[in-house]
Amino acid sequence: MYQAKSRLQNLIVLLLDCICITVSLIMANYIRNGRLFYSDDIRMNFGLLLGVSLSVFLGMNLFRNLNRNIYQRGPLHELFLILRNNVILFAVTAVILYFLSLIDAYSRLVFFYFLVLDCLFMFLVHQLWKLAMPVLYQYFGETRHLLLVADRKYAGALAQDMKGMKDFSYEIIGIALMDETNGEETFEGLPVVADADSLVEYCRSASLDEAIVAVRNVQESAQGEAVLALMETLAEMGITLHYRIPMPDLKGARQRVLSQFGRFYTVTYANRMVPVGQLLLKRFMDLAGAFVGCLFLAVLTVLIGPAICLESPGPVFFAQKRVGRNGRIFKMYKFRSMYADAEERKKELLNQNEMNGLMFKMENDPRITKVGHFLRKTSLDEFPQFLNILKGDMSLVGTRPPTLDEFAQYSPYHKKRLSFRPGLTGMWQVSGRSDITDFEEIVRLDVEYIDHWSIGLDIKILLKTVLQVFSGKGAK
Repeated sequence: MYQAKSRLQNLIVLLLDCICITVSLIMANYIRNGRLFYSDDIRMNFGLLLGVSLSVFLGMNLFRNLNRNIYQRGPLHELFLILRNNVILFAVTAVILYFLSLIDAYSRLVFFYFLVLDCLFMFLVHQLWKLAMPVLYQYFGETRHLLLVADRKYAGALAQDMKGMKDFSYEIIGIALMDETNGEETFEGLPVVADADSLVEYCRSASLDEAIVAVRNVQESAQGEAVLALMETLAEMGITLHYRIPMPDLKGARQRVLSQFGRFYTVTYANRMVPVGQLLLKRFMDLAGAFVGCLFLAVLTVLIGPAICLESPGPVFFAQKRVGRNGRIFKMYKFRSMYADAEERKKELLNQNEMNGLMFKMENDPRITKVGHFLRKTSLDEFPQFLNILKGDMSLVGTRPPTLDEFAQYSPYHKKRLSFRPGLTGMWQVSGRSDITDFEEIVRLDVEYIDHWSIGLDIKILLKTVLQVFSGKGAK
């Protein structure tokens, strides 16, 4: 699943700039005239001044995209551009008011105060926004783990370009050198994590979302077929690939529209490309659902907690390490429905596993307590997972997160089901989960969900889940 780039970040900065202009004009008028929107000159129309200023500023952005490279600018460069843009804004606004024969209705001091205040506010807001971006990406869990895959012809330039980019949506986890590594542990300050022979195994077990592949033209090099086979395997895992393509420089036509990482132009291959707005809407749905779910969780803990502890001494909650989106490890919470030594006793019961494949399921599992049977039958044991949703480890709807031992046995195809954030419920849960005994069928349903994901599908699955919980179907 590839989160398609959008201009949402720049639109937010543009909105903040418009707020700065509005606040600066109001404060400038108050400092000069002692009133927010009026002056002693009855001809002064504050609404007109604000409207002209905002229109000029939006027009400047339409033609120049003033915030296009905002994240690559240093503080001094930022301050210079803000000063330049505000001087242009002031000049064009004054010319428009002159031709409207209204320039004399506005105090020169109002314009001067506005220029000073707006430059100050914009500079502070831009710096605070750039500081907040990494925090926002961490909170919403959308920072993408990126692997660089390159031969030595391009490895140095690619590593330098990517380290120099200030793109908060990416975290570089290392570089794979397709030539001989010569025993190197680091390259250009990045950990060397694999070579051509170990790349597939590393990607299968690593927490990885995307990879940039910068190698000699696969259609020209002798190793072309081997590289294509590696890329095909990575794509099968659900990893988004950005493949470097040769782009000649034409002096007469400098504009090129492709994905760009530093000086490298790439074509992006992904199983699915989703606009960031849809993923944000999904996250907001998760937060709203998690907030409501946590309220119920607080009540259930008071009611159920004592019963769990009275039947079987131990903690009320059970925390287990699970594998989440693209290999991220997190602790998933449930109400404890088994005896405290359940994990140790699991080895004795493996020969009674009713599932065909990597999952373990047993209908009359002796490790489950009487209270646990009730919790599982009513699905109440799942409520603590609303904490995982609140943290961003899980979503309301997604794929089932595997255990560490299950994940260790995954094939490349199986990992594709982890290319989406795991969910409290999902496609296979509403497709008769107690009747499905084939792990490959679960994988097929999860992949079908990923391939056809939409907000509407999530809502449909949520409604089916609620109906199944109240009818008691699908849970054992």
